[in-house]
Amino acid sequence: MANDQMPDELPTDQWLEELFASVDQPGDSPAPASVESAGSGEPAQPPVQSSGWEQDTFKDDEFRDTFGEGTDLEQIFGGSPDSQPKPEPKPEPPAPQEQEEKKEKAPVRKGRPKKKNGYGLFGIPHLLATFIWLAIIVVIGVSVGNMVWLCATDVLAFGRDPIVATVVVEEDDTMDDIAEKLKDAGLIRYTGLFKLYADLSNAEEEIRPGTYNFNSGTEDEELIVYDYMALVSYMSPSGGLTVVEDLRIPEGYTCAQIFKLLEENNVCSAKELEEYAANGELGDYWFLEGVTRGDKYCLEGYLFPNTYDFYENDEPERVLKKMLNAFDANVNERMRDQLVALNDTLAAMMRKNGYDSSYIEDHKFTMREVVIVASMIEKESANTSESFTVASVIYNRLANAAKFPYLNIDATLVYALDGKSDLTEEDKKLDSPYNTYTSAGLTPGPISNPSQNSISAALDPEETAFYYYAFDPASGEHYFSKTYQEHLDFLSSLKGDA
Repeated sequence: MANDQMPDELPTDQWLEELFASVDQPGDSPAPASVESAGSGEPAQPPVQSSGWEQDTFKDDEFRDTFGEGTDLEQIFGGSPDSQPKPEPKPEPPAPQEQEEKKEKAPVRKGRPKKKNGYGLFGIPHLLATFIWLAIIVVIGVSVGNMVWLCATDVLAFGRDPIVATVVVEEDDTMDDIAEKLKDAGLIRYTGLFKLYADLSNAEEEIRPGTYNFNSGTEDEELIVYDYMALVSYMSPSGGLTVVEDLRIPEGYTCAQIFKLLEENNVCSAKELEEYAANGELGDYWFLEGVTRGDKYCLEGYLFPNTYDFYENDEPERVLKKMLNAFDANVNERMRDQLVALNDTLAAMMRKNGYDSSYIEDHKFTMREVVIVASMIEKESANTSESFTVASVIYNRLANAAKFPYLNIDATLVYALDGKSDLTEEDKKLDSPYNTYTSAGLTPGPISNPSQNSISAALDPEETAFYYYAFDPASGEHYFSKTYQEHLDFLSSLKGDA
């Protein structure tokens, strides 16, 4: 220690040498030395040597005062170092500075801060927070209610005045286009709301192309306020449309004449009907076998003449299918079975005129060819009673094509000339497959839409020897002749009467 002093009698260096010399002697082990405090004034005593740990007895007063006397002291310090266990040193208590550092490093326990009584989220008093939430709920409720009311007034047309408007829905219009047109006409306010209603009510499948007059504005018409349901219903074929009742399609009308008639009665436009007849989906009809689609009049012969009920601005598909279904219903199974009998009759006629079996087989009639003949009968017959005789003249010529290659029927030429009836000799030279004065055999297709009577006559012609006929103005019927000379004589008689 810094305050310790060595005895004056023995120099420090010499004392250390003697000390280390005694420790280095073999068989001797130094005993612990006791050094008096410098303040006692007494010189330090030299260390006591012992012959061994087994026999040495520790008699230092300071250690006795500390550890006591007796065998316990002997057990602690006596014996061999190898045989006696050494006491484990007690850990020293940490210094105050280290304790402070450990306290600083100890994890701080986190917890939700306690709210002060009477305060809620963000420290807002509970009563004030309640008023804020009520105000928010009221504002949202008023806004939603106002929005619902505006939507309801548009959907149900509350407070709206009757509007006179015309809306044209095109074939390729989407629901967006229709909604915009209705808004532009003043019939709706919100296009998005109308499209939502259209989606929910499947209106896109119901609304179809057409021209719609909402309140025509005439004095005798009661004006209507159209809500969403009324708008969709009016623009749908099954609801709200004016019915065109008992519209008669006359026998023998061509497709062009039928389409014009339907347009004049506001059923469909002629253009819509032409386009759908050419390319629209019609389904499978047995009698359309062999019909080439793509031409606007390709359904010629199959639009059955009858009296129909249509809607104004009706769908072209529905209109055409209604007439095709009527043809299917009237040309029944019994009439189709007559085709076999007709071919047997024609085969016998051709064999009689010298044609072989191969020629006869190649000239068997199909139902389409029957319809072509029926369309000629329809246009040439003065009345239903002579239809079967006119049919016999046509078949007599067809069965003897070598002698009568041309049918010489005026009605086919009129069809080729788009309805011109006052034919001239120059007209008869027209280069057209529908001119039976210059083209042999049947025309490429029907020239009119025949009645059931004409179809029956084409399937079951009268058996005659006539090859000519001419109209007699006096009787209002046709005069039939067996020879060409007889036919010329009759024509001469007509000129004489004139």
